[in-house]
Amino acid sequence: MKTHISIIVSALLLLSRLADAQGNLVVNGGFDTDASGWAATNVSGSGYLISGGNPGGFFALVGPSASIPTISQEISGLTPGQLYVVSGDYKSGGKNFAANSFGVALDGNFLFLANSPADYNWYSFSFDYTASSTSALLSLSSQLNGTGYSYAVDTISMHSVPEPSVSCLFGLCVLFFVWRVARPNKSPEPTAVGAISSAVAVHAASRRWLSFFR
Repeated sequence: MKTHISIIVSALLLLSRLADAQGNLVVNGGFDTDASGWAATNVSGSGYLISGGNPGGFFALVGPSASIPTISQEISGLTPGQLYVVSGDYKSGGKNFAANSFGVALDGNFLFLANSPADYNWYSFSFDYTASSTSALLSLSSQLNGTGYSYAVDTISMHSVPEPSVSCLFGLCVLFFVWRVARPNKSPEPTAVGAISSAVAVHAASRRWLSFFR
């Protein structure tokens, strides 16, 4: 029974890894040790702070009045037509209300705008983006619309969303395997390697099946 459980866990872990196989497309989105990978404009000083982030370091979008402090990064390796999720954390500083004073854009189009929070807590943003080319310029800006409100940003990420049909087919494979190992029989006990090999084969086959209809 313990062997069955370990095999099932291995298969489920593989499903999780395949779902997020591409990983975070943003370089240094956590600002752990510096702000490498990002280009900054209209930012006072380096903008990078080693502590006080969510967690660790973070980037302060602070600049001269009437400017728009911005950090940006070219995201490559995108698949046109593929859905992605862009997310991250931000905070302002408990100032008076200012509408649309912080924003996140791709290729200059703001897909997320935030009002200034009334406290010093970190808040999260998340939105969907469908790629139209193999790369896109991701940018985060503060002091928008002449508000002069600065922001801090951290844990920026961009992940692809697995195709539902692929995930469903792979999930069915895992469920079938769970049923197979739980059913009493006299055949040799399946191994983790065999289970994972079967799951990978189904995943690859489903990819080829989907590509036929594109």
